[in-house]
Amino acid sequence: MVRERLQIGMFSCMYSQMNGSAHAVRFLSESLAELGHDVHVFAPKVENGQDKPDHIHFHDLGGARVAKKTGFVLSVPIHKIFNCDCSDLDIAHIQTHATIGALGVNWSKSLGLPRVGSHHSPMAFYAAQYVPIIGNILSKNDFLWRYERMLLEKYDICHVPTKSKKELLLKYRFKEPIFALSNGIREFYFKDLKENGIREKYNIEDKKVLLYASRLSPEKHPIQIIKTFSKIHKRVPNSHLLLVGSEGPSTDKVEKIVKKRKFRDCVSYAGRVPFNDLLRLYNISDVSCLWSWVEAEGLVLLEAMAQGTPNVGANGSGIANVIRHGKTGYLANSLKEFEDYVVKLLEDDDLREEFGKNARKAAEEHRIEKVAENWVKIYKFTKEELFPLRYYRKERSKRVELTKEFIKGLDNVYF
Repeated sequence: MVRERLQIGMFSCMYSQMNGSAHAVRFLSESLAELGHDVHVFAPKVENGQDKPDHIHFHDLGGARVAKKTGFVLSVPIHKIFNCDCSDLDIAHIQTHATIGALGVNWSKSLGLPRVGSHHSPMAFYAAQYVPIIGNILSKNDFLWRYERMLLEKYDICHVPTKSKKELLLKYRFKEPIFALSNGIREFYFKDLKENGIREKYNIEDKKVLLYASRLSPEKHPIQIIKTFSKIHKRVPNSHLLLVGSEGPSTDKVEKIVKKRKFRDCVSYAGRVPFNDLLRLYNISDVSCLWSWVEAEGLVLLEAMAQGTPNVGANGSGIANVIRHGKTGYLANSLKEFEDYVVKLLEDDDLREEFGKNARKAAEEHRIEKVAENWVKIYKFTKEELFPLRYYRKERSKRVELTKEFIKGLDNVYF
């Protein structure tokens, strides 16, 4: 029998970074710890913060920062990871699939641990940004997809945040069992707030605000959004586009374009803002948006929804399962559709209020506490049911059918 308190090994090369995938790992780790389970985090550049739950145990694997704009840390901690005394772990949850993920697979294999793998961001779409020279070379062929397929086949079960992300993996010939479960958002994002001068602080008094919260990177298309907003502003003259988020490869271009006379009075970039400010910006914004065709989930959209703000986003992987078209916002297939949908929401106060209420209600399904409770059930199921099948080399189809039946009994988990 599995102990009531699980010992979970969490492997991630991005734990301490500022992006959606890193937030997902941190939120889940902290929530599992708050439920009383021991979470051992294996990651580079981690620290024992004073505000972290008691049951989180950090194993700093060290590493070198190789990309200034992204903060990506490359870590190859062979000597450290294999010297860790964690033989009492119940399961290994591998969140990234580069150096630390690969080492985690081999290490957990040597200990005879069950393995769960989460697939957040396809390496082929991001490698060139995180590791510019090597990543650029590897992204030009099918190597990274083949590498990820090979690694994920070693897990007992694979997790993705959305159903459309699963469809993407199946398109690239990844093998079942794969299930979809939201990354979840913390209670923090549901706070009831007052403006408290946030409009004045960011110079958006008396404006209809379109918020773009994202790391400034090419796949997020911030320049296209800025240019499209100039057309929106002509149709809704009192509108304003506010971009917030951490630095990325597109930061210099964004800072340059918002200074142009054409955009100076209707577009602003505030950089990375404090969490309390971000929450208030979600609250006072009229519409939030994200224009990216491949997302794990698009957590910034869920965060805005928790504050009752409707969204407009690209009808692509991940986002398509977060925005409920015509109920909590709109999914656009082109920038012209994006423009029309944003204008429609900015001009119709009643529609915007209705969508905002729907968005808040939909966000309730993504509370991290509910997500963490599902993960505990999945960990136990993996250890007790799936791992023995893989260990004794039973046919993969048995794992697939067993998983399919198990998932039917869980709320908001999809096979």
